[in-house]
Amino acid sequence: MYEFNELVKISKMYYEMGMTQKEISEVSKHSRPTISRMLEAAMERGIVRVQIEYPLDSIYELEEEIKNKFHLKKVFVAPTFVEEDTLIVQDVGKALANYLTEICRPNDILGISWGTTLGVVSNYLPKRRINGLKIVQLNGGIPVNSYSNGSFGLLEKFSEAFEGQFHLLSAPTIVDSEEIANSILSDSNIKQVVDLGKKANIALFGIGRTHYESVLYKSGYFKTESYDRLISKGAVGDICSRFFDINGDLVDSELNRRTIGLQLEDLQEKEHCIAMAVGAKKVKAVYGALQGNYLNTLFVDEHLARKLLSYKEE
Repeated sequence: MYEFNELVKISKMYYEMGMTQKEISEVSKHSRPTISRMLEAAMERGIVRVQIEYPLDSIYELEEEIKNKFHLKKVFVAPTFVEEDTLIVQDVGKALANYLTEICRPNDILGISWGTTLGVVSNYLPKRRINGLKIVQLNGGIPVNSYSNGSFGLLEKFSEAFEGQFHLLSAPTIVDSEEIANSILSDSNIKQVVDLGKKANIALFGIGRTHYESVLYKSGYFKTESYDRLISKGAVGDICSRFFDINGDLVDSELNRRTIGLQLEDLQEKEHCIAMAVGAKKVKAVYGALQGNYLNTLFVDEHLARKLLSYKEE
């Protein structure tokens, strides 16, 4: 295998000195094919890292169309450079992370839900101390099986980025009965966190699609037959673990009474009510959320934006 120092030398000659592989082969003991393989090895061993820098601007035309059609305060539409889901969600998450840093002010209360989408946002939060900022969990996040939803880690990342105090809602998101939910909500510590979520002037959440790949389903909150019933009732998506149909109406009042956390109507009063969704497959979930007026700020990708504008209820 190639020696570490030799890989560093070849990499510096190629990437920092701008020498061609032919030129490097002429001043070293290696052939051009070997130089090529060494550069690949340097990349694999982490000696060389490629970072692509580019401005991430919203597609203005789509942004304005969505904003006007659905009467929103702010819309960001990330362009799709390559057809790769991981890269697309990273671009949307990065844009949202930067926006959060712009709008958060001292003594604000930032309420966040949990899930895969917000996990991406947390990875791109720049470090910025915001005095007096409180970060509160909007819906219960304790899973009922071994599948991790990342709720606690998410709070930690937001807290570290903004150097703010975080408040964990230490409860499952859905319980077996309304009586259990009422009992949990009567606990003084739980009530304090829920009340703080209601006071939050900024709410941040993903829009979930009612599908068997959902984090809620994977976390064990539903048996297959109960999830089937939810879908048969017309559920297209959820926000903060509360399910709605294509018109934005709650689909199961009994389930809603067993859910711990912020009510959907509480979101409608927020100064900044920010949702993120990625992928054309989420068009019904996002459309239903918009019909329910559960958000005033939307971060999406180009494909989903176009689907939203052309969507017609079936």
